[in-house]
Amino acid sequence: MQPSSFVARQATLDEIFHVRWEVLRPGRPIASAQFPGDNEPTTIHVGAFASGQNICCATATRALWKEQPAWQLRGMGVVADWQKKGVGQQVLAELEKLVRQAADLKLIWCNAREEAVKFYEKQGWKIASESFYIEDVGPHFKMTKNL
Repeated sequence: MQPSSFVARQATLDEIFHVRWEVLRPGRPIASAQFPGDNEPTTIHVGAFASGQNICCATATRALWKEQPAWQLRGMGVVADWQKKGVGQQVLAELEKLVRQAADLKLIWCNAREEAVKFYEKQGWKIASESFYIEDVGPHFKMTKNL
């Protein structure tokens, strides 16, 4: 598939939730893919869509970073057939654009899975912690990006 055969755009939670569950919490109860802040009016969801089908998801919620207001990236995932084709990069760029427009917050952060660290570094994110383990998910690093 060609990178131009999908569109990254703001989405509703309903539009992206199945991919979040399928990619990030496979085989677990649906509730495991529901995150605090998902339904807050300030929360921003972005998805990539190919032929109307959701292929990537990402969410930003307002959350403190070292006691300062910031955005937290959560629930970012790309379906297997679309990985390494620029989908995640475009969804993350769209999400970053939307959070800059939504509020004058200077930082976005996430708990990045160990295998995703290089992806985020290529998008200008920096590792901000030692490795830590999230039960039932695996090793992670906190990462940040100045907006």
